[in-house]
Amino acid sequence: MFDKQPRRPGSMARPPATGAFPPPPPAPPVPPPVTGPPDARSRPTPGADPHGGTVPPREAPVPPPPPPVTINVHHAPPGSADAGIHVMHGVLSVVTCGLWIPVWIVHAIVMASRDPVPPPIPPVLPVPPPVPPPTAEQRNHAAVQHVAARAHRRREARALAHTNPLMARELLIGRTDVPPYRRPYDDGGLIDVNLVPAGELTRFGLEAGAAEAVVALREQIGPFSSAEELATVADLAPSLLPELLEYGLYLR
Repeated sequence: MFDKQPRRPGSMARPPATGAFPPPPPAPPVPPPVTGPPDARSRPTPGADPHGGTVPPREAPVPPPPPPVTINVHHAPPGSADAGIHVMHGVLSVVTCGLWIPVWIVHAIVMASRDPVPPPIPPVLPVPPPVPPPTAEQRNHAAVQHVAARAHRRREARALAHTNPLMARELLIGRTDVPPYRRPYDDGGLIDVNLVPAGELTRFGLEAGAAEAVVALREQIGPFSSAEELATVADLAPSLLPELLEYGLYLR
């Protein structure tokens, strides 16, 4: 039998002489089979070659270069390379004792005519400030002025009719039965009692039967000469006399 001796430090331990080896490592697990639709099993993985390997990624398309900008040599900024053509023209003009100047002028005109003419810029008109709406006092004042102006035009038309009846008939003064666009003269609303039909006489406030009676009297005794005569002959109400005086015209 072997004697047990003390083990020196750093010496390797010997395996027990039993004649047995250590057990082998366990086998790796087998992956389960792929289940799913056939197209999912046969679809290649993005970035992978179906025959094996890796497909290189696609490069992004390179944008086309911008179009070149054409600059007229005669409008080139100072110090640019194209502006040197004027120096060349100047040198040739000096060398040829001025004979090259017409060529320089023609070349400048031709190159200038190739430039596109910019469209004219419309003038910017100032925006007027907003006008506030008229007040109630302003509207009332305008209405009073309008009524006063019509009364003034009636007085002028009545004076013209008395001084020149033929012109008054030609201007159709008091003919309210004629459309306004055919009457060139603004008489302020006068009504020619001796010429208008019965329907226009109702503007004085007469009823239709009274207006027909006035027309019948006019055909029997002739035209009326004044509002007082009309009110007396036709036996009209006294309240109608102010209207007959203000708006009535009695041409004979």
